Amino acid sequence: MSQSLSSRLIRKLIDWLIAFCGATLFLWFITTQPVFINEYSSSTSSVDTQELKKHVQLLTGGYAPRTLDSGNLNNTADYIYRQFSSVGSPEYQTINTISQQYYNVFLKLGPDTEELYVVGAHYDAEDDSIDTEGNASGVATLIELARNLAENSNKLKIGVVLVAYPLSLNQTDNMVNTGSYFHASSLKNNNKNVRLMVSLDSVGQLKLQNNEQVHPYKFMDFLYPQEDDTINLVGRLQDFSNIRELKKGFNSNSSLSLNTHNLLETFNKRQSSDHVSYWNQGYPAVLISDKSNYKGYGRVKIERSSVQLTDRLDYEKMAMLVNGLFQVVIQVETKDEDKTHLAQGSLYNRAKSLLY
Repeated sequence: MSQSLSSRLIRKLIDWLIAFCGATLFLWFITTQPVFINEYSSSTSSVDTQELKKHVQLLTGGYAPRTLDSGNLNNTADYIYRQFSSVGSPEYQTINTISQQYYNVFLKLGPDTEELYVVGAHYDAEDDSIDTEGNASGVATLIELARNLAENSNKLKIGVVLVAYPLSLNQTDNMVNTGSYFHASSLKNNNKNVRLMVSLDSVGQLKLQNNEQVHPYKFMDFLYPQEDDTINLVGRLQDFSNIRELKKGFNSNSSLSLNTHNLLETFNKRQSSDHVSYWNQGYPAVLISDKSNYKGYGRVKIERSSVQLTDRLDYEKMAMLVNGLFQVVIQVETKDEDKTHLAQGSLYNRAKSLLY
Protein backbone atom coordinates (compact mmCIF):
# COMPACT_ATOMS: atom_id res chain seq x y z
CA MET A 1 0.00 0.00 0.00
CA SER A 2 2.74 2.37 1.02
CA GLN A 3 4.77 1.39 -2.05
CA SER A 4 1.76 2.13 -4.28
CA LEU A 5 1.35 5.53 -2.63
CA SER A 6 5.05 6.26 -3.05
CA SER A 7 4.86 5.29 -6.73
CA ARG A 8 1.89 7.60 -7.29
CA LEU A 9 3.70 10.45 -5.54
CA ILE A 10 6.80 9.91 -7.66
CA ARG A 11 4.72 9.87 -10.84
CA LYS A 12 2.97 13.08 -9.71
CA LEU A 13 6.30 14.76 -9.02
CA ILE A 14 7.59 13.69 -12.42
CA ASP A 15 4.42 15.04 -14.08
CA TRP A 16 4.79 18.36 -12.24
CA LEU A 17 8.48 18.54 -13.15
CA ILE A 18 7.71 17.92 -16.83
CA ALA A 19 4.94 20.54 -16.74
CA PHE A 20 7.25 23.05 -15.05
CA CYS A 21 10.03 22.44 -17.55
CA GLY A 22 7.56 22.72 -20.43
CA ALA A 23 6.14 25.97 -19.08
CA THR A 24 9.65 27.38 -18.57
CA LEU A 25 10.67 26.40 -22.09
CA PHE A 26 7.49 27.96 -23.48
CA LEU A 27 8.10 31.19 -21.52
CA TRP A 28 11.69 31.30 -22.77
CA PHE A 29 10.59 30.78 -26.38
CA ILE A 30 7.78 33.36 -26.27
CA THR A 31 9.86 35.98 -24.49
CA THR A 32 13.23 35.63 -26.23
CA GLN A 33 12.08 34.41 -29.68
CA PRO A 34 15.16 32.35 -30.64
CA VAL A 35 15.90 32.32 -34.35
CA PHE A 36 18.31 29.61 -35.44
CA ILE A 37 18.10 29.82 -39.25
CA ASN A 38 18.24 32.93 -41.35
CA GLU A 39 15.45 32.66 -43.93
CA TYR A 40 16.24 35.97 -45.60
CA SER A 41 18.71 36.66 -48.35
CA SER A 42 20.56 39.92 -47.81
CA SER A 43 19.48 42.93 -49.84
CA THR A 44 22.36 45.25 -50.58
CA SER A 45 22.56 48.73 -49.10
CA SER A 46 25.49 51.01 -48.48
CA VAL A 47 25.73 52.64 -45.06
CA ASP A 48 28.41 55.28 -44.51
CA THR A 49 29.59 55.17 -40.89
CA GLN A 50 31.13 58.63 -41.30
CA GLU A 51 27.70 60.02 -42.18
CA LEU A 52 26.25 58.42 -39.05
CA LYS A 53 29.00 60.00 -36.98
CA LYS A 54 28.48 63.39 -38.63
CA HIS A 55 24.78 63.39 -37.71
CA VAL A 56 25.54 62.41 -34.11
CA GLN A 57 28.24 65.06 -33.76
CA LEU A 58 25.94 67.79 -35.01
CA LEU A 59 23.02 66.71 -32.83
CA THR A 60 25.10 66.39 -29.66
CA GLY A 61 27.17 69.49 -30.46
CA GLY A 62 25.74 72.28 -32.59
CA TYR A 63 22.10 71.44 -31.82
CA ALA A 64 22.51 70.75 -28.09
CA PRO A 65 20.84 71.07 -25.70
CA ARG A 66 17.68 69.87 -27.46
CA THR A 67 15.14 70.83 -24.81
CA LEU A 68 11.89 72.81 -24.90
CA ASP A 69 13.44 75.99 -23.54
CA SER A 70 16.69 75.85 -25.54
CA GLY A 71 15.39 77.10 -28.88
CA ASN A 72 17.22 74.27 -30.62
CA LEU A 73 14.32 71.92 -31.33
CA ASN A 74 13.05 73.74 -34.41
CA ASN A 75 16.62 74.14 -35.69
CA THR A 76 16.99 70.38 -35.29
CA ALA A 77 13.71 69.85 -37.18
CA ASP A 78 15.05 71.98 -40.03
CA TYR A 79 18.26 69.92 -40.11
CA ILE A 80 16.31 66.66 -40.37
CA TYR A 81 14.06 68.22 -43.02
CA ARG A 82 17.13 69.16 -45.10
CA GLN A 83 18.50 65.64 -44.80
CA PHE A 84 15.18 64.12 -45.86
CA SER A 85 14.93 66.67 -48.71
CA SER A 86 18.12 65.30 -50.24
CA VAL A 87 16.36 61.99 -50.91
CA GLY A 88 12.64 62.85 -51.12
CA SER A 89 9.85 65.32 -50.37
CA PRO A 90 9.42 65.57 -46.58
CA GLU A 91 6.66 67.40 -44.74
CA TYR A 92 6.22 69.14 -41.42
CA GLN A 93 3.40 68.30 -39.02
CA THR A 94 2.72 71.23 -36.71
CA ILE A 95 2.36 70.62 -32.97
CA ASN A 96 0.89 73.56 -31.07
CA THR A 97 1.82 74.04 -27.43
CA ILE A 98 1.16 76.86 -24.98
CA SER A 99 4.64 78.28 -25.51
CA GLN A 100 5.26 77.77 -29.24
CA GLN A 101 4.98 75.49 -32.24
CA TYR A 102 7.08 72.40 -32.74
CA TYR A 103 7.21 70.04 -35.68
CA ASN A 104 7.16 66.38 -36.53
CA VAL A 105 9.22 65.85 -39.68
CA PHE A 106 8.17 62.93 -41.88
CA LEU A 107 9.10 61.46 -45.23
CA LYS A 108 6.91 59.09 -47.25
CA LEU A 109 8.61 56.59 -49.55
CA GLY A 110 7.41 53.73 -51.71
CA PRO A 111 4.06 52.95 -53.32
CA ASP A 112 0.62 54.15 -52.30
CA THR A 113 -0.61 51.10 -50.38
CA GLU A 114 -3.49 50.60 -47.96
CA GLU A 115 -1.01 49.89 -45.18
CA LEU A 116 2.03 51.81 -44.01
CA TYR A 117 5.26 50.78 -42.34
CA VAL A 118 6.36 53.47 -39.86
CA VAL A 119 9.86 54.02 -38.43
CA GLY A 120 10.28 56.86 -35.94
CA ALA A 121 12.75 58.46 -33.52
CA HIS A 122 12.49 61.45 -31.18
CA TYR A 123 15.05 64.23 -31.63
CA ASP A 124 14.67 66.02 -28.31
CA ALA A 125 16.94 65.19 -25.38
CA GLU A 126 16.98 65.32 -21.61
CA ASP A 127 18.51 68.23 -19.71
CA ASP A 128 21.56 66.12 -18.85
CA SER A 129 22.16 65.18 -22.49
CA ILE A 130 25.75 66.35 -22.14
CA ASP A 131 26.22 62.95 -20.48
CA THR A 132 23.95 61.04 -22.85
CA GLU A 133 23.53 60.78 -26.56
CA GLY A 134 19.90 61.92 -26.24
CA ASN A 135 18.82 59.58 -29.04
CA ALA A 136 21.14 61.22 -31.55
CA SER A 137 21.96 57.66 -32.62
CA GLY A 138 18.27 56.96 -33.30
CA VAL A 139 17.91 60.08 -35.45
CA ALA A 140 21.14 59.35 -37.33
CA THR A 141 19.92 55.82 -38.01
CA LEU A 142 16.56 57.18 -39.23
CA ILE A 143 18.24 59.61 -41.64
CA GLU A 144 20.55 56.99 -43.13
CA LEU A 145 17.73 54.46 -43.37
CA ALA A 146 15.76 57.08 -45.34
CA ARG A 147 18.68 57.53 -47.73
CA ASN A 148 19.09 53.81 -48.33
CA LEU A 149 15.37 53.19 -48.81
CA ALA A 150 15.07 56.15 -51.18
CA GLU A 151 17.92 54.80 -53.30
CA ASN A 152 16.01 51.51 -53.56
CA SER A 153 12.45 52.87 -53.60
CA ASN A 154 11.61 50.79 -56.68
CA LYS A 155 12.01 47.67 -54.50
CA LEU A 156 9.54 48.82 -51.85
CA LYS A 157 6.28 46.90 -51.92
CA ILE A 158 4.62 48.90 -49.14
CA GLY A 159 4.45 52.58 -48.27
CA VAL A 160 7.04 53.58 -45.66
CA VAL A 161 6.89 56.65 -43.40
CA LEU A 162 10.02 57.81 -41.60
CA VAL A 163 9.20 60.34 -38.88
CA ALA A 164 11.15 62.37 -36.32
CA TYR A 165 9.39 63.69 -33.20
CA PRO A 166 10.24 66.84 -31.19
CA LEU A 167 8.50 66.05 -27.90
CA SER A 168 9.09 62.78 -26.09
CA LEU A 169 8.56 61.85 -22.47
CA ASN A 170 11.92 63.52 -21.87
CA GLN A 171 10.09 66.85 -22.19
CA THR A 172 6.58 66.06 -20.98
CA ASP A 173 5.03 63.71 -18.44
CA ASN A 174 1.86 63.28 -20.48
CA MET A 175 1.81 60.93 -23.47
CA VAL A 176 -0.86 63.00 -25.28
CA ASN A 177 1.60 65.89 -25.57
CA THR A 178 4.28 63.89 -27.36
CA GLY A 179 5.10 64.19 -31.05
CA SER A 180 4.50 60.48 -31.55
CA TYR A 181 0.99 60.83 -30.10
CA PHE A 182 0.19 63.57 -32.62
CA HIS A 183 1.48 61.46 -35.50
CA ALA A 184 -0.25 58.24 -34.41
CA SER A 185 -3.51 60.12 -33.81
CA SER A 186 -3.37 61.75 -37.24
CA LEU A 187 -2.93 58.33 -38.87
CA LYS A 188 -5.91 57.00 -36.93
CA ASN A 189 -8.07 60.05 -37.71
CA ASN A 190 -7.32 59.62 -41.40
CA ASN A 191 -8.18 55.90 -41.26
CA LYS A 192 -4.65 54.79 -42.12
CA ASN A 193 -3.60 51.22 -41.48
CA VAL A 194 -0.18 50.55 -39.97
CA ARG A 195 1.48 47.20 -40.62
CA LEU A 196 4.08 47.95 -37.94
CA MET A 197 5.66 50.93 -36.19
CA VAL A 198 9.32 50.69 -35.14
CA SER A 199 10.62 53.16 -32.56
CA LEU A 200 14.38 53.86 -32.45
CA ASP A 201 15.32 55.07 -28.97
CA SER A 202 19.07 55.03 -28.30
CA VAL A 203 20.73 52.52 -30.60
CA GLY A 204 24.34 53.71 -30.48
CA GLN A 205 25.86 50.65 -28.78
CA LEU A 206 27.90 52.73 -26.33
CA LYS A 207 31.37 51.35 -25.71
CA LEU A 208 31.36 50.98 -21.95
CA GLN A 209 33.50 48.91 -19.64
CA ASN A 210 32.37 46.90 -16.63
CA ASN A 211 28.76 47.92 -17.17
CA GLU A 212 26.27 45.06 -17.13
CA GLN A 213 22.72 45.09 -18.33
CA VAL A 214 20.22 45.86 -15.58
CA HIS A 215 16.88 44.47 -16.66
CA PRO A 216 13.62 46.07 -15.49
CA TYR A 217 12.36 42.77 -14.05
CA LYS A 218 14.46 40.34 -12.02
CA PHE A 219 13.20 37.20 -13.75
CA MET A 220 14.70 38.53 -17.01
CA ASP A 221 18.18 37.97 -15.58
CA PHE A 222 17.60 34.24 -16.10
CA LEU A 223 16.53 34.70 -19.74
CA TYR A 224 19.08 37.17 -21.05
CA PRO A 225 22.86 37.61 -20.95
CA GLN A 226 24.36 40.30 -18.74
CA GLU A 227 26.64 41.82 -21.39
CA ASP A 228 26.07 45.41 -22.42
CA ASP A 229 26.67 44.93 -26.17
CA THR A 230 23.17 43.93 -27.24
CA ILE A 231 20.33 45.60 -29.09
CA ASN A 232 16.96 45.09 -27.42
CA LEU A 233 13.83 44.48 -29.48
CA VAL A 234 10.86 45.12 -27.20
CA GLY A 235 7.20 44.39 -27.84
CA ARG A 236 3.96 42.97 -26.52
CA LEU A 237 2.85 39.36 -26.62
CA GLN A 238 0.37 40.22 -29.40
CA ASP A 239 3.24 41.55 -31.50
CA PHE A 240 4.91 38.12 -31.46
CA SER A 241 4.83 37.53 -35.21
CA ASN A 242 6.01 41.05 -36.03
CA ILE A 243 8.97 40.76 -33.67
CA ARG A 244 9.85 37.36 -35.06
CA GLU A 245 9.90 38.72 -38.61
CA LEU A 246 12.11 41.59 -37.46
CA LYS A 247 14.49 39.22 -35.74
CA LYS A 248 14.72 37.01 -38.83
CA GLY A 249 15.59 40.05 -40.89
CA PHE A 250 18.28 41.13 -38.46
CA ASN A 251 19.65 37.60 -38.24
CA SER A 252 21.63 38.18 -41.43
CA ASN A 253 23.84 40.55 -39.42
CA SER A 254 25.39 37.75 -37.40
CA SER A 255 27.70 40.00 -35.38
CA LEU A 256 24.84 42.27 -34.26
CA SER A 257 23.69 40.78 -30.96
CA LEU A 258 19.91 41.10 -30.66
CA ASN A 259 17.71 40.28 -27.68
CA THR A 260 13.92 40.17 -27.96
CA HIS A 261 11.60 41.02 -25.09
CA ASN A 262 7.99 39.86 -25.50
CA LEU A 263 6.05 40.87 -22.40
CA LEU A 264 2.54 41.84 -21.43
CA GLU A 265 1.64 45.38 -22.49
CA THR A 266 1.30 46.40 -18.83
CA PHE A 267 4.95 45.52 -18.22
CA ASN A 268 6.17 47.21 -21.39
CA LYS A 269 4.40 50.50 -20.64
CA ARG A 270 6.72 50.96 -17.69
CA GLN A 271 9.44 51.56 -20.26
CA SER A 272 7.40 54.10 -22.19
CA SER A 273 8.74 55.36 -25.48
CA ASP A 274 7.21 56.55 -28.74
CA HIS A 275 5.94 53.10 -29.69
CA VAL A 276 3.38 53.29 -26.86
CA SER A 277 1.58 56.15 -28.66
CA TYR A 278 0.85 53.76 -31.52
CA TRP A 279 -0.31 51.02 -29.16
CA ASN A 280 -2.79 53.52 -27.74
CA GLN A 281 -4.23 53.96 -31.24
CA GLY A 282 -4.54 50.21 -31.75
CA TYR A 283 -1.48 49.85 -33.98
CA PRO A 284 1.23 47.18 -33.62
CA ALA A 285 4.53 48.72 -32.56
CA VAL A 286 7.94 47.69 -31.22
CA LEU A 287 10.92 49.44 -29.65
CA ILE A 288 14.55 49.03 -30.68
CA SER A 289 17.04 50.21 -28.05
CA ASP A 290 20.56 49.38 -26.96
CA LYS A 291 20.12 49.49 -23.18
CA SER A 292 17.73 48.80 -20.38
CA ASN A 293 19.66 50.08 -17.40
CA TYR A 294 18.60 53.71 -16.97
CA LYS A 295 14.97 54.79 -16.58
CA GLY A 296 13.92 51.90 -18.76
CA TYR A 297 14.75 50.99 -22.34
CA GLY A 298 16.38 53.58 -24.49
CA ARG A 299 17.60 56.06 -21.87
CA VAL A 300 21.24 55.46 -21.22
CA LYS A 301 23.22 57.48 -18.73
CA ILE A 302 26.96 57.11 -19.02
CA GLU A 303 29.84 58.07 -16.82
CA ARG A 304 31.89 61.15 -17.63
CA SER A 305 34.98 60.38 -19.63
CA SER A 306 37.86 62.21 -21.26
CA VAL A 307 36.82 60.52 -24.51
CA GLN A 308 34.22 62.43 -26.52
CA LEU A 309 30.72 60.96 -26.40
CA THR A 310 30.52 60.62 -30.19
CA ASP A 311 33.69 58.51 -30.14
CA ARG A 312 32.13 56.11 -27.66
CA LEU A 313 29.41 55.01 -30.06
CA ASP A 314 29.80 51.92 -32.21
CA TYR A 315 29.08 53.19 -35.71
CA GLU A 316 29.77 49.83 -37.31
CA LYS A 317 26.94 48.30 -35.30
CA MET A 318 24.73 51.28 -36.05
CA ALA A 319 25.38 50.62 -39.74
CA MET A 320 24.41 46.97 -39.22
CA LEU A 321 21.19 48.19 -37.63
CA VAL A 322 20.43 50.38 -40.66
CA ASN A 323 21.10 47.38 -42.91
CA GLY A 324 18.88 45.14 -40.80
CA LEU A 325 15.99 47.60 -40.92
CA PHE A 326 16.54 48.10 -44.64
CA GLN A 327 16.38 44.37 -45.31
CA VAL A 328 13.23 43.97 -43.21
CA VAL A 329 11.37 46.86 -44.87
CA ILE A 330 12.43 45.94 -48.41
CA GLN A 331 11.05 42.43 -47.96
CA VAL A 332 7.67 43.40 -46.48
CA GLU A 333 5.00 42.03 -48.80
CA THR A 334 1.73 43.80 -49.57
CA LYS A 335 -1.56 42.20 -48.70
CA ASP A 336 -4.04 41.11 -51.36
CA GLU A 337 -6.09 44.32 -51.20
CA ASP A 338 -2.93 46.35 -51.62
CA LYS A 339 -1.93 44.33 -54.69
CA THR A 340 -5.34 44.99 -56.23
CA HIS A 341 -5.07 48.69 -55.38
CA LEU A 342 -1.61 48.94 -56.93
CA ALA A 343 -2.69 47.04 -60.03
CA GLN A 344 -5.65 49.37 -60.52
CA GLY A 345 -3.38 52.36 -60.09
CA SER A 346 -0.95 50.97 -62.64
CA LEU A 347 -3.77 50.44 -65.19
CA TYR A 348 -5.02 53.98 -64.56
CA ASN A 349 -1.57 55.45 -65.15
CA ARG A 350 -1.14 53.49 -68.38
CA ALA A 351 -4.56 54.63 -69.64
CA LYS A 352 -3.76 58.22 -68.67
CA SER A 353 -0.48 58.11 -70.59
CA LEU A 354 -2.32 56.92 -73.71
CA LEU A 355 -4.88 59.74 -73.46
CA TYR A 356 -2.35 62.48 -72.90
